[in-house]
Amino acid sequence: MEFPIITAYVAGLIGILQFALMMAVGLARGPAGVSLGDGGNETLQRNIRRHGNLTENAPIFILLLGLLEVAGGNATYVLYLGALFVVARLAHALALSGVAAGVLRPVGAFGTLISGVGAAVLLLIAVQAM
Repeated sequence: MEFPIITAYVAGLIGILQFALMMAVGLARGPAGVSLGDGGNETLQRNIRRHGNLTENAPIFILLLGLLEVAGGNATYVLYLGALFVVARLAHALALSGVAAGVLRPVGAFGTLISGVGAAVLLLIAVQAM
């Protein structure tokens, strides 16, 4: 079994994004005067959801991508799915920051869906072929 290098890169990039979003939540808490929850503060709510949404989606995607890569899935597909997921999650985080939300949020959501379902389907195909 070879080391899943593409998945490792994706996981590293997503890890950096995850901790950047976590820091944004922490940094927004002081000015909002809220140590737990969001206190009804819209900026804090957005930061919490940016971080939480990535937390909800990244683990299963990285697991699917890594299993696909280890199962011998096409490296080009693994690379494209990983790149799509990273771009989609960046788009989603930017959208929840208020940057071009009308365009970037659907791009982020749809890109996350396509990359996740694509990795899952290709994993099932790869396992069936074993």
